[in-house]
Amino acid sequence: MEPLWKAVCRIRDLSEKAHRVARGLAWQELPGVRVERAANDEVVAHLEGDRARSYTVRLEGDKVLLDLNELNAPASRAEAALAGHFAVAPHI
Repeated sequence: MEPLWKAVCRIRDLSEKAHRVARGLAWQELPGVRVERAANDEVVAHLEGDRARSYTVRLEGDKVLLDLNELNAPASRAEAALAGHFAVAPHI
């Protein structure tokens, strides 16, 4: 599936602290994605509470973009089971 990029913050927003990006629909209360600068000044994105699950980051000028397809995909088997046949949240 071709990436569908969404601007989530600006690089300058990451100078002091990480930026949290919500996943799913508001009522789902899913763990968010934490976007931050790594020690080597690279911008990285990980699932809150599970640094093993990373997300693709794209930079365009000062903008930080994440792929909506990755954000909407279940991050665990438990999320997939809860989602049922609606495994991927709609693009909003």
